[in-house]
Amino acid sequence: MSSKDGETRAVILEAARRLVTEPGRRGVSMAEIASVAGVSRQAVYLHFETRTQLLVALVRHVDEVHGFADLVRRCERLPDARAILSEFIGAWAGYVAHITDVARAMQAARATDEDAELAWRDRMRGFTGVCAGFVARLQAEGALAAEWSASDAADFLATLLSIGNWQELIEERRWSRPRYVRAMRRSVEQSLLRPMEIETAPRRRS
Repeated sequence: MSSKDGETRAVILEAARRLVTEPGRRGVSMAEIASVAGVSRQAVYLHFETRTQLLVALVRHVDEVHGFADLVRRCERLPDARAILSEFIGAWAGYVAHITDVARAMQAARATDEDAELAWRDRMRGFTGVCAGFVARLQAEGALAAEWSASDAADFLATLLSIGNWQELIEERRWSRPRYVRAMRRSVEQSLLRPMEIETAPRRRS
């Protein structure tokens, strides 16, 4: 892809973001996106063959713009799985604020818009994959509680940290971000992690 093509693609995706996040909007057409982007409908279809492809790309674009992959990589550089997960929860609490406009719009459109439903499912699969990576590290280090399978633990973690739960606690119930982080870390510690062994000093012989 040439730099010009990349710029056009980004302009189209930003136009789509502007439209889907308009208050009260329940759908967006390729023609509307082309108009706001200042390009032809043909140009939109050259980059995205279908509306589903465009909405999937939009959700991924939002994560790219706000550095989600970099956030995950920074966490993964920490020395152990417990530290990685704790750091990710703290970083995730701040990250969601940057993407909640698109998330809210896509969630609202899912019931009546099949393309939005497919795009959101793609995003959730990706997030569950990230959680599965954290769980695999926990399991490899013996830190995952014995009663959990890796797949169930990944599903649980992805649901616990879902954008919907973030919105409910922080936006609707007015939790502070630190309160949210403490609660999520405590939930993970109590439900997913094997209790850490208490080390005791060896007794002296009399």
